[in-house]
Amino acid sequence: MKRPVFVVGCPRSGTTLLYSMLVAAGGFAFYRKETYFYDLAPRFPRLASARARQDFLDRFLAGYLGRVPGLDVVPIARRAIDQSRTTVEFLPRLMSAITQEQGMERWIEGTPVHVLYLDTIARAVPDALFIHVIRDGRDCALSTDRQGWAPTLSFDESRRVGVAALFWEWMVRAGRRFGRTHPRTYMEVRFEHLIDDPHAALNAVGQFIDHDLDVDRIAANPVHALKTPNTSFHEERTRGEFNPIGRWKSADADDIRLCESLIGRFLDELGYERALPVPSGRRLEKLRMRATYFGMFEAKHLLKAHTPVGRFVTSTRVWNEQPKAGESPVRPIAGVATSRTHDRGMLSGVVR
Repeated sequence: MKRPVFVVGCPRSGTTLLYSMLVAAGGFAFYRKETYFYDLAPRFPRLASARARQDFLDRFLAGYLGRVPGLDVVPIARRAIDQSRTTVEFLPRLMSAITQEQGMERWIEGTPVHVLYLDTIARAVPDALFIHVIRDGRDCALSTDRQGWAPTLSFDESRRVGVAALFWEWMVRAGRRFGRTHPRTYMEVRFEHLIDDPHAALNAVGQFIDHDLDVDRIAANPVHALKTPNTSFHEERTRGEFNPIGRWKSADADDIRLCESLIGRFLDELGYERALPVPSGRRLEKLRMRATYFGMFEAKHLLKAHTPVGRFVTSTRVWNEQPKAGESPVRPIAGVATSRTHDRGMLSGVVR
C-alpha cells in the first residue's frame, strides 16, 4: 500500500479542491474528506475498557461519518477499534482497512485544521505525506468571515475580517513550522497556482506523493468541489461570475486596509503583493489585536489538545453534512473514486 496523504490548511484555503482532484485521479480510497479525528482523539486518551472503546466509536461515527454509499463502515470501524490500544492507532487502521475493502492503492484525509496536529500525525502515521494548501490571506479572511467562523471578541465585532486574517496567519504559520523540520514529507501548494495552472501544480504534487495525477482523467471523473464549487459566495455561481482568486480586490477598502495592517508582513513573506499603503496610525491597535488573538487561538488549541478540561469545554463536533437534493453520492467504481455522473462541472472552468 502506498503512503497515505493528508491535505491540510487554514479552512477556506482550497483544501477541498485539491482533495477532490486527488480523489478524482483514482487510486485513493474514499471515506470522508473531513474526519476531525485529531480534534476528537484528546477526549478519549485511553481505550482500556470495552465501554471506553464503545464511547469513542459512537462519537466518531456520529452523524454523517457513519454513512458512506456502498460501504458498511461500522463493522470495519469495530475491528479497527478492537485492534487499537490507544485512540491515535485507530484512524490509520480504519483507513487502511477501507483502502483494502475498496481495492485502492492508498488513503487520503482532508481535514483542514489538522494542520495544527502535524507533529502528532507524523508520530501516529510515520509514513504520512502532508500537502499544505496556502491561499492569499485576504481572500481566505473574506470567505471565513462569510461563514462566521472567526472567533471574534464582542468589542472587535467591526473588525471581524481582520480577526479572520489573523486566524489565517496563525494556522499557516503552524503548518510552515512543521514543514521546516520535515522537508521530505511536507510540501506547499498555492491555491492560486492550482487554479491558474492545474497541470503544473498537479504535476508537482504527483511527483511528491508518487501518484499519477492525469488531468484528463480528473476532468472525466469530477467529485466534490469539481462538481460544485465549495464557495462562501454562492451568488457568484448564479451570475456566472465564479472566480475565487483576488476577490478581495473588490471588497470593502477598510476591511482590506485592516487585513494588510495586521498580516501585511506575512503576506510579504509569502509573496502576496499588498494593495494599499501601510497605514501610519493605529499601531497600538494592531499590536493589541495580534497579541490578543494569537494568544487566544493558541490557548484554546492547547486547552483542547492537551488538558482534561479542554476535552469537555471545547467543541469537537463533526459536521453532519448530507448530499444535497439531486446530488449524487460519491463512491469508488472501476478502480477510480468517482461519482455516478460524468458532467465536467467546475473542472471545465478550473482545469484548462
